[in-house]
Amino acid sequence: MTPKVCFSLTDQPIDIPSLTAELEDPGAGAVVTFDGRVRNHNEGRVVTGLEYQAYPALALATGRRILEEEAACHGILRVRAAHRTGALEIGESAVWLGVAAAHRGAAFDAARSIMERLKYELPVWKKESYADGSSEWVGPDQKSALTGRGGEELPEWRADLLEIWISPGNDFRGRHGQGRLEHGAQGVSEIECVAGMGLKGDRYFGYKSDFKGQVTFFDADAVRAVREQFARPDLSGSVFRRNLVVRGVDLGDWVGTRFRFQGIEFEGTEECRPCHWMDEAVAPGAEDFLKTRFRGGLRARILTSGVLKVSGG
Repeated sequence: MTPKVCFSLTDQPIDIPSLTAELEDPGAGAVVTFDGRVRNHNEGRVVTGLEYQAYPALALATGRRILEEEAACHGILRVRAAHRTGALEIGESAVWLGVAAAHRGAAFDAARSIMERLKYELPVWKKESYADGSSEWVGPDQKSALTGRGGEELPEWRADLLEIWISPGNDFRGRHGQGRLEHGAQGVSEIECVAGMGLKGDRYFGYKSDFKGQVTFFDADAVRAVREQFARPDLSGSVFRRNLVVRGVDLGDWVGTRFRFQGIEFEGTEECRPCHWMDEAVAPGAEDFLKTRFRGGLRARILTSGVLKVSGG
């Protein structure tokens, strides 16, 4: 038996004829379809292309749930929807929806409700590229990764960003008793933050839904303290596997609090917990030393997109 609803993600052009064929039902007196395409303008700006990124598992589950709920609410016979990921050119289909119902009113109503919910609830982020060479990431609510939480005044960090570190893979996570890996860490002068996803190019980018450690902050004073405590004056900030080394803010004050840094909104979630690997990477005793005075750093979610740049020395 053909399932009543089906939601899919694809990095290839949407196969509209196949999806339309799946709407065939002898009880259907109306079929409504919607083809959402990439247009060449938005809010007065010339758009040259789009890029979509998603949490695949969460997006698929959320999309299916929306379709099931709206199908039940409107008495729909069949629903098919597909959303593109990756880079799209002007004119390409970004999202397609088809609804089959016994009557046209239910089909139209369901299609509108589904599209509104996909727009505001689906964990898919869109990067718009403009003719002037700039680009902007937009979340499901067109403001941030967390629906309805944009626009309010937040405290601004008056801090310097001294170092930025990213790594393509985990060296320590899940490696207990197996030895560390050597993915290395890359120091960069600027980094793109994507709301709800993380830092572009980092191992935790798009890791999982609502991840508490989309970005990690580390205090430059903690780096200095470790160097002094363990007589490692040349110890690199990359050793700690934290993303952003900052000076001028008490990280312990920001757990459970939203803030703005270089124009980007974040939410502190919890202290970074040092693990036993620090004893190997730094020196015996480093794990316990980092567990005191909030030296482990701050984990945070990214609420709005933007670019962070090294700003101090």
